[in-house]
Amino acid sequence: MSPNKPDEDGDEATIYVYDVISEWGGVGAKDFVSGVNSLKARTIHLRINSPGGDVFEARAMKAALEQHSAKVVAHVDGLAASAASFLMLGADEVEIADGAFVMIHNAWGFSMGDAREMRATAELLDKITNTIAGDYHGKTGLKMADLRQMMDDETWLDSAEALAKGFVDRIAPRSNKASAAALSARFDLSAY
Repeated sequence: MSPNKPDEDGDEATIYVYDVISEWGGVGAKDFVSGVNSLKARTIHLRINSPGGDVFEARAMKAALEQHSAKVVAHVDGLAASAASFLMLGADEVEIADGAFVMIHNAWGFSMGDAREMRATAELLDKITNTIAGDYHGKTGLKMADLRQMMDDETWLDSAEALAKGFVDRIAPRSNKASAAALSARFDLSAY
């Protein structure tokens, strides 16, 4: 399933962000937002395994999720890093697979020009980082100073840490396939 063609089945739909977030390849905001806006489902499942990417593309994608009338459940299946770590915050609920990770860090980018251009870029990056920290604060309730330190340090959170810090709401339950298989393999002794 491609991100611009969500899987939809009745009341539920699933969108996958299993790539870099970028208008130049991977998952871009234009197709993502178009796909989200076309959904009539009551529940949208956003499945994430992404190293992140363009902060403004992710911001537009997050806004589309927040503005949709459906309940949105984000599932961190492998990695929600960088821009993907705040994209997941566009959901009403965030679930993480046991063993998956969330990574947060300061905004970064490229710049070219004289010292004035470099200072302007640094100021812009500070603004972007503060905005993202505000998103994290809104979800976690952690102090801004603590979040900024975590971002300065480029913090990788495993599923238990992400839950403890409030970045996610729960760890996804594992399927109990072995037990189900064992039950179905039992003899039917009801005749005795």
